[in-house]
Amino acid sequence: MKIQEESLFIGKYDATFIFKAEGRLTQKSLWNANTAVQKCMDDSSVMNVLVDITQCSYMDSTILGILARWAIAFRKTHASPPFLIGLEGNPLESIFRRMNLTTLFRGVDRMEGLEKSVLAKLIFSEQTTAKEYAEHLLSAHETLAELSPDNAKEFAAVIHCL
Repeated sequence: MKIQEESLFIGKYDATFIFKAEGRLTQKSLWNANTAVQKCMDDSSVMNVLVDITQCSYMDSTILGILARWAIAFRKTHASPPFLIGLEGNPLESIFRRMNLTTLFRGVDRMEGLEKSVLAKLIFSEQTTAKEYAEHLLSAHETLAELSPDNAKEFAAVIHCL
């Protein structure tokens, strides 16, 4: 079985910002995920966020923390939480539930009319500085730790190290 390469796609359709993840996302995706989140948060015309993980088989804690931080920030400024497509039956389902991430999103089975052709693939770029990279890693893990006492225990050593 071939492991699918990690890919991130972003796009906007009307007032909906779309974030589509494919493959196995790791901290290598950090900069692209942060870029997408920042683009969304800076656009005042965005009323909805759609996170599509139907083709995503794995996310490490850094990417999970970035998504959690984004969902929390979005909920503070918008009436409804971000939509999450493809969780049910996905390999990520158990980790989303265990880490309490399901409370941050509104789950949906699928979204009609969402064509990958309207999305732009993000090209992976190298991090700018080690300090900035570490700060993003720390922030992502602190966000996960805030979601539950079990998460706080699980990521205490990582947070201390960073």
